Amino acid sequence: MRLALFSPLSCVWCQEPPPRIHLVTFTSDPNYQRAFEASLTAKEEFAAHWGYSWEVFNDNTIDCDQFRPFRWRGDFRYCKLQALKTIWSRVRKLQKSETQLPPRRDYIFWHDVDTHMMKPEIPLTHFLERANYTPMVFTENALSLNNGVFFLQVDQGPAKRFFSAWRKGCRQREWPWADNGCMYEVLLQLLGGEQYRGSCRRFSQESFNESQPEPLTGEDLMNCFNSEMSSLGLGCCDRKLQDFAFLTGEDSFNHHPCEELLKKPKLQEFDRTLIRSHCFKEGMFMVHSKNLTYAQESLRRVRALKSEL
Repeated sequence: MRLALFSPLSCVWCQEPPPRIHLVTFTSDPNYQRAFEASLTAKEEFAAHWGYSWEVFNDNTIDCDQFRPFRWRGDFRYCKLQALKTIWSRVRKLQKSETQLPPRRDYIFWHDVDTHMMKPEIPLTHFLERANYTPMVFTENALSLNNGVFFLQVDQGPAKRFFSAWRKGCRQREWPWADNGCMYEVLLQLLGGEQYRGSCRRFSQESFNESQPEPLTGEDLMNCFNSEMSSLGLGCCDRKLQDFAFLTGEDSFNHHPCEELLKKPKLQEFDRTLIRSHCFKEGMFMVHSKNLTYAQESLRRVRALKSEL
């Protein structure tokens, strides 16, 4: 696997207009959306402050069955891929309508509903700059790769190939952790090529089982992904692969609270020190949690930023 050198200070796109960023999320349940209303309002106002577009999709505004049949409540998670396709198509239509040179770059910023802006004074372009405007930008997770928050460039190049492969992979078989589980397999195929022999695929199911609709093999699949990435010489995950960036440390942009991770029964066998070294601390950009205290605090901080103007 060929690695590309990464230098956050060498911006080869600095002569272009700044990229447009489109914040996108999906919620399946009106009650869930109301519960996180403060956080969603904060992100909407954050987007307006920095000049980004903003969209919250639900099952009334997109047809998730267009992606794959809806069988049980867990299938709502696959709606992420239909929401992404919808906003992708809108942005491509916008791009085709424009004739200015040089063209604008567009990035989708996907964020799960239960994520909360805690450092709104930092623009999203900060993370794109640190990633040297790589087409796909992920961030750290205490244990492996998580797609709760990421950047995806809307173009006809590597981002489109990844997105198309991800959608195709998630239409096949039944995966633990839904869209995140099938993304593991897609990434291994893309990054490993012929070196990857499909060993992690065994943790999915070929067909839907009503009595057990989702395989209970999420941690096994995650461990397999980490192991395969290591065997490919990539680890999980190198800071910069060709066409992929994985921002860590001060440059990361999403974390789970320590107290929530440490209590999860299925994570009790994981290294406590490793988890603590990667979870949310005050001063970080975004926290990933269903604790509504973070939602209220996020809105307070966004409005405090606006009041300073």
